[in-house]
This record gives sequence, structure tokens and C-alpha cells, in this order.
Amino acid sequence: MKQIIEAAIKKVLIDLKLKPVNFSVEHPENMSWGDFSTNAGIITHQPQEICDRLKTEPTLAKIASKIDVAGAGFINISIQIPVLITQVNQVLKDGVTRLRQGFGGRRKIMVEFAHPNTHKEMHIGHMRTLIVGEALARILTAAGAQVFRANYQGDIGPHVAKSIWGTEKILTEEKSSWQQAEKLSLTEKAHLLGRGYVRGNQDYEANKKEMDRLNVKIYAHDKNIESVYRQTRKWSLDYYASFYERFGTKYDRLFFESEVAGPGKQSVLNNLGQVFKKSDGAVVFPGENYGLHTRVFVTQDGNPTYEAKDMGLAPLQFKVFPFDRCIHVVANEQTGYFQVIIKALELLDKKFIGREYHLSMGMVNLIGKKISSRTGEIITVDGLLEKVKENLKSLAKNQEALEAVTVGAVKYSVLKTGCQQDVAFDIKKTVSLDGNSGPYLQYTYARAKSVLEKAGVSGKVRPCWYSDEVGPSAILLLRTLYRFEEVVVQAAQELAPNLIANFIYDVAQKFNGFYNKHKIVGNDFRLWLTGATAGIIKRGLNLLGIDAPEKM
Repeated sequence: MKQIIEAAIKKVLIDLKLKPVNFSVEHPENMSWGDFSTNAGIITHQPQEICDRLKTEPTLAKIASKIDVAGAGFINISIQIPVLITQVNQVLKDGVTRLRQGFGGRRKIMVEFAHPNTHKEMHIGHMRTLIVGEALARILTAAGAQVFRANYQGDIGPHVAKSIWGTEKILTEEKSSWQQAEKLSLTEKAHLLGRGYVRGNQDYEANKKEMDRLNVKIYAHDKNIESVYRQTRKWSLDYYASFYERFGTKYDRLFFESEVAGPGKQSVLNNLGQVFKKSDGAVVFPGENYGLHTRVFVTQDGNPTYEAKDMGLAPLQFKVFPFDRCIHVVANEQTGYFQVIIKALELLDKKFIGREYHLSMGMVNLIGKKISSRTGEIITVDGLLEKVKENLKSLAKNQEALEAVTVGAVKYSVLKTGCQQDVAFDIKKTVSLDGNSGPYLQYTYARAKSVLEKAGVSGKVRPCWYSDEVGPSAILLLRTLYRFEEVVVQAAQELAPNLIANFIYDVAQKFNGFYNKHKIVGNDFRLWLTGATAGIIKRGLNLLGIDAPEKM
């Protein structure tokens, strides 16, 4: 509909022999002003002339109920109710239209997200990138892109050596062994490695040489440590896989530091004197030549750093999935890091120019808690989920619904906030039925389905009539629902799942206002509107990766 209005304005400007201008068509802040508003009249200084011509423009005349000039010269356009009904029906029938414009022609998108290193526990920082990455993958797919879900994990390096060293110490002190530890539950194994990592960090300075030697042995696949390394690596991967399943994510490919370390280091060494240079025995990227900072890619000891490994990762990812764009969903504290590696990649191979993108994520903080995996002050994902579930037990009637509401509450608390903003996680607000929360949206959906069930309809009832008697709250809701497709396209273009979260929250509020004012059962239009609301909320939640239980 927006495109129809834009095309009509362009035609009118030509008819009036006015110069082409960069006008905009937006939704007015106040819905009482209309469904769309344009500043074309302000820019051309001829708002009334343009308004009068728009009223007679054939295409626009078919869909508009009112076109007028307001205030400073904005032209407001209201859409006919039957047209809005048709638009909503179309969205419910066909889903979201495939994105064809506005995304730079980038149709093959790799979304790389989560990135929990093995031999540690998954904390809520990883959880945010997991949640956002999955939502983006779904939104981009809905918008027409071919999406590939990727996860890049550190399964080798100093953190692994510290974890294994520390865990070995703990097992010895507790008079246990690696063989006995194998009998522990998956969660217990993960917690054991987490404790080992903390212990390794605490004792590192006093045992640096020992741990560094262990790190070298792990890189070299020394037979004396390889079996323990493989055993503990599997513990971590199985533990993470249980979360991926719980959060509704299935990756197309897991990439690991261990498989790209060698190729990455070789790529750096092959480009010495061209992209990289020697400095105090190490190999660095001279970032200051490009307005960035210098970073070490190969250490004095000859070990590849994270930066060098990324030089091996990108070509492998491109070989597996020749992407038009690779979106790295990673915390904003890594912004400087990504600026350097992206520039280095573009210098190594021109095909990466414009393809790699860092989606900078804000931090997650649990109110009243400080997080640090090095000191053990972390909030694990499973621990957080259990706390949330405990607070929701009185809301859901069965375990399946309880799990859906628990995961939904956690996901929505993250997704309603813009990616670059920090998230202050508040359990009370997360589980509230009175505010902007996942349970509130899920409850609204269940309420709408309950009304339809009571009326004995499937929710696909088409309105057989319409009149002003249905009430202004019903029309306000209708004039919001049709915008869903537009919001999804915008969320894909801006990589902003929060736009969908905010939209369905607005829909839920307006539906509950409509529900509280009118009797729905017995009125075909109101029943159709209820079914349409349920359909839009469910689609929106699904794009966010949140289940919508029909009963709670």
C-alpha cells in the first residue's frame, strides 16, 4: 500500500510539472490523522495542489477514504475499511511478501551467532546472541532471503588448557577421575568444566608454565591429553546442543577454531610484507594505516590468535555457503576487533569487501548481579530458566505450556530491546502479565483463541458486514493489523527484531482494549477481527522464535 501511495505521488508531481523531490511516506504519530502521511507538499511548497490532484488520482482513489492537508503542510491519507480488511486477509493467507527491494540485493545471508566456547558454561551473554540470531534468521527468511545458520566456537586455546588443568585439580581433590566424571549428568559435567575454568584462571599466574605446556600439547594432539580433550569437548558440545534444541535453533554448520587455526595462520604468513608485518617477533596487522589499531595475528611463540583464526574461518564459511552477507551477531565489546579483521579480510581477498558485517550487541545484566566467567560470577542459562520457570508455575496449566511460557518470557525480554542497547534483565517484569512481556503476549493469544473456541469457529471467519457499530476500538485494531508485513520488511532491512516485538505488543494492547469494551461472540466482524489478531500475534511470535500455546 505504501508503494501504491508513493507511485501516485510521483505521478502527481510529474502532472504538476514539479521537480522530482525526495519525499517520504510514513504513518502519522497520531492514528486519528490518518493511515499515511507525506511531506511532499512541504518540500514542494504546494501541499493543497498536490492534495487536490491525489484525490483524483485513479489508483489512490480506489483505496483512500480521505485525503487532506494538515498543519505545516503534511498530506494525510486515510484508507478505506474494506481495503484494510482485504490487506489483513492477504497477510493471513499468504504470509509475508518476499522482500524484493531495500536489502541491497543480498539474498544469501549467513547468520553467525551464539559462539559459546567449549569447556565453559553458557552464560546469559551467549543466550542473547543465540536468541537474537535465531530471530534474525527467521525474519530474513520471511523477508525472502536464503539463510544459513552458523555457529563459530572456540574449542582450542588457553581457555581450554585452563579448564582441563583446573578440572583435573578438582577431580584429584575430590578423589574422583575423568572416568567417574563421565557418569555425571550433562549439566553436572558442564558445571564441573565451568568450575575448572575458574580454578585455572585463579591459579594461572602461579602455574603459567604448566598450563602453557598443556596448551601446546592440546594444539599438537599429544596422545597423553587428546582423549581427555575430546571427552571434555564432547561434554560442552552436548550441553550446548541441549540449549539449542530448547531455544528452537538448529544450525546448518558448526565451525570451530581447531579447524581454522592452521589455515588462518598460513594465510597470515603467506601475506607477510603485504597485509601483515613482523613486530618484536610477532606478526601483526598494522591497523593504524587504516585508522584502526594494530593487533597481533601470530604470537612470538608462533601461535595463531583469534584474529588469525578468523582469516581461516571466512574462506571456509564462504566455501560452505557462498554468502552475499555474513552477519556476525557478537557483543559490542568486540567492535574494534571486527573492524580490524574485516579490513584484513578485505585486503586478503576482494570478494569479502562489503560481505562481512558485525551486528554489535549490547550487554546483558541481571539486576543486582555482576557477571564474569573468569571469577565464576556468572548467571548460567539453565539457572536463569529455572528461576523464571519457578515464577511462572501458577500461570501455565501443564508442563508443555510452562516450558513455552518460560522460554518465551526469557526470549522476549531480550528481543524487545534494540540490539545495540544493553538489557537489564528483571525477572519480575519478565514474568508479568500486566506489562510488556512474553507471557502477556502469549496470554493475549490464548485469550483470543478461547473466544473463538467459545464461538465455535476456527478463526477464519470472514466479515459478512461492517458498520460503525463495531466500535472505534475495533477499527483502531484493524488499522494496526495491516501494517504487519511492512514491519517485518523493516525489521529485516534494519536487522531489528525489536520492531516486531514492539508491534505485536501494540497489537496485544489494542486487542485487550477492544476485548474489554465489546461483546465479540455473536458478531461476525468482531469474530473475524479476533481471529486475525490471533493470527498476526502468532506469526509475530514465531518470527521471534517464541511458541504460542493455545491454552494457558
